[in-house]
Amino acid sequence: MGGADVDAPDLAAMAAQALSAAASGAANTAVSDLVRGRLSRSARGQAALDELANAPSDPETSSNLQATLADEISSDAEFAGRLAVLLHAPSQQHTGSVVMTGSKVTRSQVALGPLTINNTRAGQLSLAAGVLLVVLIVALAAYGGVRLFDNTDDSPLNAPSEPGTTRSASRAAALPPTTDTVSQILPGRSSMDAQEYPWAGTPEVRTSAAGSGLCRAAPECERNATAAGAVEFGRGENEGENRAEFLVLAFPDAAAAHRTYIDIVQDYEEADRGFGNFRKVALERRGEESQGFDEYGTDAKSNPAPLNVNRMLIFRQGAFIGVAHQMDDPTEQRGTRILSLSAMLANRIAKTDAGKTP
Repeated sequence: MGGADVDAPDLAAMAAQALSAAASGAANTAVSDLVRGRLSRSARGQAALDELANAPSDPETSSNLQATLADEISSDAEFAGRLAVLLHAPSQQHTGSVVMTGSKVTRSQVALGPLTINNTRAGQLSLAAGVLLVVLIVALAAYGGVRLFDNTDDSPLNAPSEPGTTRSASRAAALPPTTDTVSQILPGRSSMDAQEYPWAGTPEVRTSAAGSGLCRAAPECERNATAAGAVEFGRGENEGENRAEFLVLAFPDAAAAHRTYIDIVQDYEEADRGFGNFRKVALERRGEESQGFDEYGTDAKSNPAPLNVNRMLIFRQGAFIGVAHQMDDPTEQRGTRILSLSAMLANRIAKTDAGKTP
């Protein structure tokens, strides 16, 4: 960008301070990343970075770093402009200038931060690009401070995450997909209403889902599930009234869990499983993807006509699949009790996926 006149020493001092802070143990910023990337291109710049790494508090090191940065800023107006925007440096003062949101305009020059642009056709084009850049950064900052200059790959900045996508550095890793984790996810006696569910079964947890009816049409489930667990609660082991069942499957990663979830849901949609007819039903969403089902059967004790007695919700969160199943409920809560059961299980799996103990 020809005709640029940058206040290099002040800009270099601020940039050196940001880089020194990062070298001393503070978190990297867009400024420190930009400066480090620029200096690493030359032998002199790399030498300054090496000195900073070895002696970050040495005044001579700081002076050499600032001098090196000042030369880089003076020789490259584009680099200077990007650095100025990130640092929000104050504008230079020009006699007789007009203030425009921190920028200055004279008859022949425009100052954007510490960057002065000649009022020529080339300069006007550069100014337009610079103004657009500032507006874009301000808009992105309002949505969480997106780092415009730190996108090191070719993917869109706001691309939706896919199952198996690498987690954000600020988010803890999920608990491992083991039998111990599945055992912790399954609700215990203290989690259930003892009056509604006086009987509590013994949890069954194993290292494979092979042979599970839930996985009969899901090859990924048979092959790759690393742990499977189930537990049941009710009014009596032999009474068959108002029972609640929870199932949890764990997988090596979210992608494998997603493929299994799709197969399981499709199986319930299409297959005659031999113990009832299933129909999709809209229920409150749980996890990252979920689907509710009703099972039609008969309640011979009170009404021989077909009656909806079972309702379940299948959902996936990260590398885990959960199933909440309300069965044989003779009360008026037959259609709604599944909401609280599935919410409880989803909350326990969400904690696990966030690296916390349920």
